[in-house]
Amino acid sequence: MSVVFDATTGHLQLDPEAFVGLVDYAGDPGSVGDEVLARLRSAGAVVGGAPHPRLQGALAAVANSLGSLQVLRSDTVEVSLHQSWVAFVSAMLTDLGDGTYAFAAVGTDFLPAEVARFTGLSPRPLLADAEAVVDESLLDALSAGAAPTRAAGSATLADALAPWPAAAAAVRAGRWSLAVVDVAFPAPTGTVVRRLAWVDTEAGLLRVEVDDRGPVLVPTTSTALWEAVVALLPTDAETGLLPRTA
Repeated sequence: MSVVFDATTGHLQLDPEAFVGLVDYAGDPGSVGDEVLARLRSAGAVVGGAPHPRLQGALAAVANSLGSLQVLRSDTVEVSLHQSWVAFVSAMLTDLGDGTYAFAAVGTDFLPAEVARFTGLSPRPLLADAEAVVDESLLDALSAGAAPTRAAGSATLADALAPWPAAAAAVRAGRWSLAVVDVAFPAPTGTVVRRLAWVDTEAGLLRVEVDDRGPVLVPTTSTALWEAVVALLPTDAETGLLPRTA
C-alpha cells in the first residue's frame, strides 16, 4: 500500500506496516527495513534523516504517552478501531475503513469530540425507563470482525430489546451500532482502566452498565454519554500531569 503525505496540511495516510516503521524510525532510524523506509521517503514523511517536522508532534505523543484511548465502533457493515496516545498534545490514528489509517496530532481537549465523531453520537429519542440484562458474549458478537457473527448478535440483541419495541425493530432492520471506548493510564496507585459502551439505534440510546447480574442495557441520552466520555479521561489529580476541561 502507498503512503500519502501532504506537507502543507500535515495529513498522513498509511498502512499499519508503514505506521510502525515511522514510529520505529523516530526512535531508531536503523531499525526500519529498506522497503518501508523507501515508501516513507517517497511520500515525504521522512526527510533529511528524520520524520517530517509536521509529524514530530504526533510522534512525540506516541513516544511519551501518558495514557491510551481506543474507540471501537461496529454495525452491520463494518468494524472500525481508532487509537489515541494521550499527552499534552495527543496523537490520533484514525481507521479509514480500507486498511489504511490517518495519523495526526490532536489537542487533548478535543478528544471527546473525536470520540463523538467516530461513534456518530447524536441526539435520539428517549426510551422508556426499563432495563435488559444481556450476556457478555452478546457484546463480543456485536463487535466481532466477521459480519455473520455480528448479524447473529444483532438478532439476539433485538430479542433482548423487547422492553423497547421501536429499538428492537430498528435493530432487526440493521439500523444499530455499538460503541466501546476504553481508556488506560498509569497512576500512583497502579494502572487505571475505564470503559464506556453503548448501543445506538434510531429509536434511542442504551448504555451498557455492569452489576452483579452482568451487562445491563439502560436508556440514556447523548448528553449523558458526552459527559461520560469526558469523565473517562485522566485528571491532573489522577496523574499529576494531565489537565481536563469539562
